[in-house]
Amino acid sequence: MKQILLSVFLLIVTIVSYSQTLHYTITSNDSYIGNLEVTKSTTNDLLQIEVLSQVKVNLFIAIDFTYKLNCTYKNNELLFSSVTTYVNGKVHSTTTTEKDGAYYSVTKDEHPLKYLDKIFYSGALLYFTEPKGVTKIFSEFDGISKPITEINKNEYQIRNPKNDHLSEYRYKNGILQSSVNHHRLMTFTLTKI
Repeated sequence: MKQILLSVFLLIVTIVSYSQTLHYTITSNDSYIGNLEVTKSTTNDLLQIEVLSQVKVNLFIAIDFTYKLNCTYKNNELLFSSVTTYVNGKVHSTTTTEKDGAYYSVTKDEHPLKYLDKIFYSGALLYFTEPKGVTKIFSEFDGISKPITEINKNEYQIRNPKNDHLSEYRYKNGILQSSVNHHRLMTFTLTKI
């Protein structure tokens, strides 16, 4: 019996190796509008990241916005990601990305696309892995690459090629401390708690 318990314990320790959760507040014009929680877990050679963001704003009408992202990496390459956004409780958009041999199948709001480059760095990694030496990131939400530039030590800027909006990211010890994100309707700031 002791031998079985020891074997089960060793199996659990081998399988569940590491988990980390970060919490952020989201503000706009210095007013609290929501929060974001991101969890990274590693099991053997799989890395999984889950992001959940909830925002409530009044832009002419009250809007309750929820963003859910799940992605899986294997051997430092993206295998799968899924993004779903909700507005006032109803699905607003979905994007899935799945490795399909030498390329990726991307489905954005039921429109299939192919992404031909390998994906070694995507938006989900921005929280836990400072993008040193990275020149482009894959956006799980948009299904495209975005250029990233180091603008100062531990500070980076990402340009969205769809609208030329810029976002800035600041790091300490490899972990995202804050970001300023410019969107069509508003600018918001993410700050690590």
